[in-house]
Amino acid sequence: MSKYRSLRFKLIIGFVSVTVPLILFLVYSNWYAMNVVRTQVAESQQSLLKMYTNEMDGILTQVDNYLLSSAFQHAGITSLTLNDPESDEYTMTRIQVLNQLNADLVNYKWVSMLFVYSSRNGDLMSSEHNRALSKQIKDELAVRMTSIKPNAAVLKEWSTVRINGEAWLLRLEKNDFNVYTGALISVKTLMDPIQNVNLAGAGQALLMSNSGELLSQGASFPHSIAERIRLMGNTDKQYETLTIDQNKMLVVTNASQQSDTNLIVMISEKQLLQRLVYYQRIINMTPFAAILLLLIFLFFLRGIILKPIHQLIRGMKRIKDGDLTYRLEHFTSQEFEHITNNFNEMASEISDLKINVYEEQLRLNKSEIKQLQLQIHPHFLLNSLNVVFNLMESREIKLAQQMVRYIMNYFRFVTRTAVPLVRMEEEIEHIVTYLQIQKMRFPKFLEYQVEVEDALKSVLLPPVLFQPFVENAIIHGFLIRNQTFLIRIAVEKDPDDPSRSILITISDNGTGFSEEQLSLLLKLGHSRQAHDHEHLGIGNVYERLRLNYGERASLRFANALEGGAKVILRLPLQIE
Repeated sequence: MSKYRSLRFKLIIGFVSVTVPLILFLVYSNWYAMNVVRTQVAESQQSLLKMYTNEMDGILTQVDNYLLSSAFQHAGITSLTLNDPESDEYTMTRIQVLNQLNADLVNYKWVSMLFVYSSRNGDLMSSEHNRALSKQIKDELAVRMTSIKPNAAVLKEWSTVRINGEAWLLRLEKNDFNVYTGALISVKTLMDPIQNVNLAGAGQALLMSNSGELLSQGASFPHSIAERIRLMGNTDKQYETLTIDQNKMLVVTNASQQSDTNLIVMISEKQLLQRLVYYQRIINMTPFAAILLLLIFLFFLRGIILKPIHQLIRGMKRIKDGDLTYRLEHFTSQEFEHITNNFNEMASEISDLKINVYEEQLRLNKSEIKQLQLQIHPHFLLNSLNVVFNLMESREIKLAQQMVRYIMNYFRFVTRTAVPLVRMEEEIEHIVTYLQIQKMRFPKFLEYQVEVEDALKSVLLPPVLFQPFVENAIIHGFLIRNQTFLIRIAVEKDPDDPSRSILITISDNGTGFSEEQLSLLLKLGHSRQAHDHEHLGIGNVYERLRLNYGERASLRFANALEGGAKVILRLPLQIE
């Protein structure tokens, strides 16, 4: 029986069909809840970033306007190139420019430095809050100004630069006299307000250039992550989840319109979804709980349903195999107790019925065997009387008397052996008597050989079982009268199964079987119908074999290699 049709398999499939969709629904609910939280937090942080970016862009725009107006409208700046650097007029103009820068810087608290640079004179004039910038920064800025190209990005927008190892935003305006006005803003100064708003303990705000360079201090991640964040600023994605240092981070970006920077907020998902931790744990434990529940469910069903059903199937198989003594055990369930009682009663009734049928079949078999034997006896009697008649007619009185003596011995054996089984040596003696009768008829043309193993002389077999084959050999095979007709009878153990079977071989040196005769004899063995007079003896042998041995005996017809016919009778080894 296929395991896919078993009740156990169907119960498992039913349980899985219910639990798996439930688990998938819980997993989907968890995933949906996390996405809702991510989306809400991302929208909140996006709004914050836009607000701060707009504020930052507004300040940068104001500084842009200031630098543009100063470069072209401030009298001192435009006249720096008109005086000799060593002259008093140049010195006075320079002081005027510095004073103006100091006065203007007060209006831009985010700007770290306002400066003017005269490329003709190589002179850098700067103003910073409380003179907080170091000399190294000023010197490096002066060196950088000497290499400014006409198409430099800082002349068009705020650009990120590294000065003295720190990140800055730099913006320049150039007038017609090759004088530059510029502003320098520290990235740290830009980031302090947003980091102090509402990110404490929840995440961190970062500033990244459009080239993927991280400008904020205290943060680092691989170049591949930086590249993904940079590309994210060019898409419409509200957020993205990235794994940084084995921690999942929610990343939200917003690009500045006035500079080559992107403002980034990174929030740890562990903190973000901390309210869903217990719910996630429940989701993660659900499959294990389902498996445990399935095992408990199957253990319960095994004792209540599967075990009784399995025992019932096993009992039916045992009954089918012929073990009518098998009985089912009793169970506590009322329904299976009822089935058990009915099964045991049915088995008892089948056992009694089979015994009655078997006994009746034995009686019928015995009757059929006796009837078959009675059919053989008259058949041989007629042939024997025909021989005596021929001897009397040819006036062979002594031979006729001897023939009558053989016939008397023959029928004395038949009368005495009206029993189911006889010994092999008695059966062989009977066959020899029959052959002696035939040899008296054909003294010069008939010989016989009988070989029986000593261990097989006590084997039991039905009486007059293979005499019809000896008769047929003489009747059908003895057609060549110019040579001696030899009949061989050999009784030996079956080489293929010597402990349980014997072989009785009747062979001759006659004409053998034709193909038509072999086909007819094969059909005769498969037929259960009454046979005609010509094949009555062989048909009776087939029936007696079937009634006495069933499938354990076989009968085979063939032609010997050296010529002549051969009949091989295989019987079970049955010792008295």
